[in-house]
Amino acid sequence: MARLAKAWDRAIALGLMDSGQDVKYHFAPDAGVLSVAESKSGQVLANGERLTPAVADRLRAQMPLLAEMVTFYERGQISGRGLVGAPEDGVSALGAPRTAAPVPAVDETALQRVQEATQDLIAQGRVSDGAGAMVTPSEHGVLMAVGGRDGELYANGRALTAAWADRLRERMPDLTEDVDRLQAIRSEWQDTPPQNRSTALSTCHDLNYLGAH
Repeated sequence: MARLAKAWDRAIALGLMDSGQDVKYHFAPDAGVLSVAESKSGQVLANGERLTPAVADRLRAQMPLLAEMVTFYERGQISGRGLVGAPEDGVSALGAPRTAAPVPAVDETALQRVQEATQDLIAQGRVSDGAGAMVTPSEHGVLMAVGGRDGELYANGRALTAAWADRLRERMPDLTEDVDRLQAIRSEWQDTPPQNRSTALSTCHDLNYLGAH
């Protein structure tokens, strides 16, 4: 708690939030603590830091018993809800263990279609030839994401705008969380000056992702 107090003092000193602002605290049985607040810009702050995808991943790894709580706030941020609907402060109950869902077979026709769409981006000069792509099979098709030279994140051949993300969720409802995740990555990219992101997704090690990445 003393370390967290210093982290929140630093957030105030950096101008991310106002002094005296309420902070919510969630505790895990293993003594892990997740504290959250809303920044002046409306972004979620977690343990004194902006809840970027990188920070969310680190917090989930450091506090596995609070991983679902971190994901809850991450999704709230993506959807623009902020802290709305957040549970009360206190000790977080442990959820029942979940088994991984089977990975759908790759629809080769759908895969070829999104590969051609990505090739069009390469031909337009938006994506580097040989860029690392993240390919995720769905029961309703395939989701392919690739970073562009202009700092944009493209999914199935189009920039991942809010409207296109909604369309992808409608087409592949089983990949809703994957689209959410890509939107969070794109938001983090937009916080930095545009630069070549063609290899930005190449460090993915998730076994649920198939293809070159």
